[in-house]
Amino acid sequence: MKKLFLLSILMIGLVVAFTGCVEESKTTTQPQQTTQSEPQQDETQTKLGVNVVRYAETFKLYPHWDEGYCVVIDSVGNKFVLVEGNTKAPNIPDAEIIKVPVKRIVTDFYCPIISTADILNAYHETIVGTSKYAIKNSQKLKELFNEGRVIDIGSPSMGVNYELIANLTPDIVFLSDWKSEDKVEEKLKELDITVSRFYTYKEPTYMGRVEWIKFATAFWGADAYKKADEWFENVVKVRENILKKVQNTTTEPTVVNFGWSKTKKMPGIYGNDHYYNKMIAEFKGKNVFSDYNGTKYQYIDKETFYERAMNADVVILRWFYGDVKTKEDLLKINPDFANFKAFKTGRFYVSHPDYYVWEARDPAGYMMDFAKMLHPESFGGDDDLKYYYKIK
Repeated sequence: MKKLFLLSILMIGLVVAFTGCVEESKTTTQPQQTTQSEPQQDETQTKLGVNVVRYAETFKLYPHWDEGYCVVIDSVGNKFVLVEGNTKAPNIPDAEIIKVPVKRIVTDFYCPIISTADILNAYHETIVGTSKYAIKNSQKLKELFNEGRVIDIGSPSMGVNYELIANLTPDIVFLSDWKSEDKVEEKLKELDITVSRFYTYKEPTYMGRVEWIKFATAFWGADAYKKADEWFENVVKVRENILKKVQNTTTEPTVVNFGWSKTKKMPGIYGNDHYYNKMIAEFKGKNVFSDYNGTKYQYIDKETFYERAMNADVVILRWFYGDVKTKEDLLKINPDFANFKAFKTGRFYVSHPDYYVWEARDPAGYMMDFAKMLHPESFGGDDDLKYYYKIK
């Protein structure tokens, strides 16, 4: 009996000791389950280097072209190591390696990929699939489409043709920030197709949107990137010169920047944080709807709109549906515009129907139009606008 009792005590001791060893093992190995240790993170950051993006907030870019590669991080955190020639890619966790220049691109928006090709007048032949509206906005792509070298893949609003995209065997597909694109991305990844997302239109500043040219050209390699960087610096200089001129201005006009629905017969405005309204503020204009926060586009009733817009010094209408050059043209859209102060004083402006193309392709000219509309006395008048009509 004594022996049995001693044997039981011994067995209990062994169980407790074993359990302690297991718990200790769990405790010591648990931290090793993290995906990346601090030294590894430091090492990765060293390889990434410095993010050279100055204005944009929805992508990052780490050029190492002198070493034969560049790292880009898109708007949803996808990492790409873009490698030229026979360069050995650095080991960056969770990054996909892509040989550049890429030869087969698909995108369903005009900006930033196609607009960048138009700016540089090059690389169109690498765009093998896009939407019909984007083809229409690029003269070179229209030519390639007519030759059968660019395919209409559908659109983000009506849906894309996945079979067509897969048959094009793209190196990468670029998709926008639209919610509908989430499903497109999911489906393309199921087909083992590389996808990148660009939130160009969610940039809080106009210059941030313009800077996406660097992201686009990185996929065409060092030469394209350097040309884009030079082009971007020229745009920066134009903006800086405008800011210097308006810095000491004594006039600060009240401004309305709006759209008009042809079907709803209603005005719509962007929130005060949208890059249009931020640019107006930078150029010393006062947005009369500055209390509408955020960046979203929203329709407002005519009564509320008229109450503020009717007495604004400057009124700017963005219009897609054909050219509006005269007072007669404008009043066909809405006769009430005749009661606006800006209509009577000659400071009512209407965009060209393709203004959205040129705000991407020629930002220097686009910003100068805004400077002239807000401060014609400082910029040689407002009779020679490039992308807006002065209503006469």
